[in-house]
Amino acid sequence: YNLPKNSLSILEELKSLNISEEIENIVIIGIGGSSLGIKAINSLLKHKKESRRELLFLENSDPIDISTTLSKLKRENSLFIVISKSGSTIETTSIFKKVIEYFNLNLEGEDRDRILTITDKDSSLSKFSKEYQIREFNIPFNVGGRFSVLSAVGIVPLSLVGYDVKSILEGAEQFLESFFKKEEKHLLEKAYYYYKNSDKYPISVLFSYSNLLENFNKWFVQLWGESLGKVNKKGKSVGLTPIGIIGSIDQHSFLQLLIEGPKDKRVTFIKIEDFENDLTIPNITLKDIEKTNFVNGKTFNRLINSQCDATMESLIKSDVPCDIISIDKLTPKNIGELIIYFELLTSLVGAMFDINTYNQPGVELGKTILREKF
Repeated sequence: YNLPKNSLSILEELKSLNISEEIENIVIIGIGGSSLGIKAINSLLKHKKESRRELLFLENSDPIDISTTLSKLKRENSLFIVISKSGSTIETTSIFKKVIEYFNLNLEGEDRDRILTITDKDSSLSKFSKEYQIREFNIPFNVGGRFSVLSAVGIVPLSLVGYDVKSILEGAEQFLESFFKKEEKHLLEKAYYYYKNSDKYPISVLFSYSNLLENFNKWFVQLWGESLGKVNKKGKSVGLTPIGIIGSIDQHSFLQLLIEGPKDKRVTFIKIEDFENDLTIPNITLKDIEKTNFVNGKTFNRLINSQCDATMESLIKSDVPCDIISIDKLTPKNIGELIIYFELLTSLVGAMFDINTYNQPGVELGKTILREKF
């Protein structure tokens, strides 16, 4: 809850970084909570960004993706940010080793300035950073990766690439203040609905009406799934399966299942009222498909939002419970508010489930088996 205020100090700290003007690519080496939130915000604001710097991501241990991404990079114009809360994430450390080899980086010389690390204080990555005098930023111990985008994890790379991070933090802080003043009763009501009806509606669908929200959906899926899928204090398995889909694309795929399939899903829509783009559907008549002429001369902005409204109405008429989050415009402030909204909602549902929302014991078994197999 303190990140929006506390992270302002990181912006001051970043002023002391002497990043070369040659740097064009900020390369994130991290996975899961160390990358998804950054990708979400980058996707939402990239079309407005004025800086020439770009964010690239080395996440998965997919050899083709790693090779393809590395081939796009040049040593002289890239800054690598290694992000791992524990400091020993296997995908992250393995890819970092490959980056060192690929670019023949001299960590004991000037190449240390091409690397930043973001990790827990005194983690193995932190100790590595001190050993090689690499600039390090820390994540608060009590902040898990999936809740960390408003910490150094997101603040550092998003600032370096040119986004108005201060406004993102201010948007989050304003919503937090409003919530703790008990002015956001709807959020408590929504959380209680999820909890009370978790057996009836075990699947939570986020139906976002813009391609720009695709990475936000992925961030939500991790936040919701990893936080709420637990065994509670009574020994009962609880959780709500998250699904992220994109409108209007998934009207042509997933909507059929929502309307006529099992009534075990609850849907939250996200729509952007004003895309700030007046792209218009041409007033053209095409022979034999004149029935689509009713949208001629209208904007695509109006079309996608009308599709959202119509889809939501069709679900309500089909007895599928829905709610909607409407964003007036994509601004840094609004995005900060959206991030904290879902983090608070997740925390509230977790408290009602009587679980530890912030740990992830279920993922440790796979790590143990991996070590044994290797």
